[in-house]
Amino acid sequence: MIIFSIELSSRFGSIALIEDGVVIAEKQWEENFKNRQQLFDAMASLSIKWDNIDCFAVGRGPGAFSGMRIAFSVANSLAAPARKPVYALNSGAALAASYPEKKVAVVGDARRNQVWAGLFNHQKLEQEFALLERDELAGFIPEDAVVLSPEFDRLEVLFASIDRNCMQESVFPSASVLGVLVYDRLKNNIASEPMEPLYLHPAVFIEPRFPS
Repeated sequence: MIIFSIELSSRFGSIALIEDGVVIAEKQWEENFKNRQQLFDAMASLSIKWDNIDCFAVGRGPGAFSGMRIAFSVANSLAAPARKPVYALNSGAALAASYPEKKVAVVGDARRNQVWAGLFNHQKLEQEFALLERDELAGFIPEDAVVLSPEFDRLEVLFASIDRNCMQESVFPSASVLGVLVYDRLKNNIASEPMEPLYLHPAVFIEPRFPS
C-alpha cells in the first residue's frame, strides 16, 4: 500500500510517501504564508505517479486553520478522479508518537487568551482536544505527562507557570509520521476521524460593514 500524506497544521508544512509502513520520500518546508506554492513545488519535486497512490492521509489539526483547509482540499481533489480513500487523523498523534510509552499532552496557542490541548496515553487519544482558558491548563495536564507544543515560543511563559515536564522547544507534526500512523490504523481496521479540520473555536458572525 502506498500512502500520500499531507500535514499543514503548523508553520512547518510537509508531505510524504509511505509504502507498506516505510517512509520512501518526504519534503518539509517553513511556510511563508503568502501563498501555498511551496506545497505544490514540493509535490512536483517528488515526481509522484498518482495512479500508484492507494490512500491519501491528511492531518486535521488543531492548528493553522487555513493550512488544514488547504490540506483537505488538496487531498480530496487528488483522490477524487480515481475515487481513492482519504484518511484524516489529528495532527497531535504525530507528536505523541515521539513518546509512545508515556502520557503526552499536546498544547497549542488558540489566541484570544486561550489554548487548545489534547491528552494522549500510550499513543492513544485519551482526552479529546479542548479549548481552555490559560489558567485551566494545569488542571487539564496530569503531573506525569510530557507536554509538547508546536508553539513553545508563544507559550513559554505559560508553560513555566504550570510546573509540568514541558519540552523546551517547539516540535512540529510531520507528514511522514502521520502517514505511518495512518498505515498502522488501516491495518488494524481503525476508521478515519471526521473529514474536516479540527477547529475548536465556535463560528463567529461579523456584521457586514455596509447594508445589503
